[in-house]
Amino acid sequence: MAKRQPLNSSGIFYDSANLGDFKKWFNARILGGATTNPLILQKEGVLNLPKHISRMIDISGPGFPISIEIPDTKMSKQDMVSLAMRYHKKFPKNVVIKIPMDPKNPPKAYEVIYKLGQEGVRVNATLGLGMGQLVGAAEALRLSKAEGDNYISLFWGRREEAKDQIVKALVKSGMKREAALEKVPDAASSIAMTLKYLETHGLITKVIVGSIRTIDQIEKAFSIGADIVTIPPKLISEWMYTQRGVETVNEFNKAYRDLKDEITLI
Repeated sequence: MAKRQPLNSSGIFYDSANLGDFKKWFNARILGGATTNPLILQKEGVLNLPKHISRMIDISGPGFPISIEIPDTKMSKQDMVSLAMRYHKKFPKNVVIKIPMDPKNPPKAYEVIYKLGQEGVRVNATLGLGMGQLVGAAEALRLSKAEGDNYISLFWGRREEAKDQIVKALVKSGMKREAALEKVPDAASSIAMTLKYLETHGLITKVIVGSIRTIDQIEKAFSIGADIVTIPPKLISEWMYTQRGVETVNEFNKAYRDLKDEITLI
């Protein structure tokens, strides 16, 4: 059985288009990459994507993976590949192309993913809500010629919402709620099953968990074995914070400051 190799960088990816917070957390040297998507770019009022990505790279420098998403699943396969290649040419040392997986037409995304891999373009297969999508994307990346990691992304929060929808439909059809809940995998189970498949079949694609809403989800995702969790800056701050920690720091500071004129530090 093949053993998956660990990341060569942090598993914490920045999930926002806010440049101020990006600079703050990048300078803290805890980030291994960054992701963007049409929704978070829209929230920050970003309309010129190349200019925005250039500003991110001005902060991070070369070699730092930044995901740029193909914005519309209705684009033709040729147009998706063409746009991805233009991004790759403009930002060859940073760009990772996010290919959205539309459940209505999975083969389309996988074909684009495969073609980009053959062109040496790094890919982040996104909008994953279940094991099937993730495994399909990982297989499409099996023969990728890109240098550096490729990724498959499961959206934790949205997977939980999808589970609720499926459970409600099963209950409506006559199944008992307890049985329906047991039948439908949750986000944690979907990640665990995907990681097992990757290990069994010798696939080195890295697993990203996105759509994170709570600190508990961050910690569960890492504890299951996710390679990366994409985290909004507000949640990064909350993850690092405890009130008892603040109180402890204040106690230690006071102990020093009360006697600092009498203490020799070195």
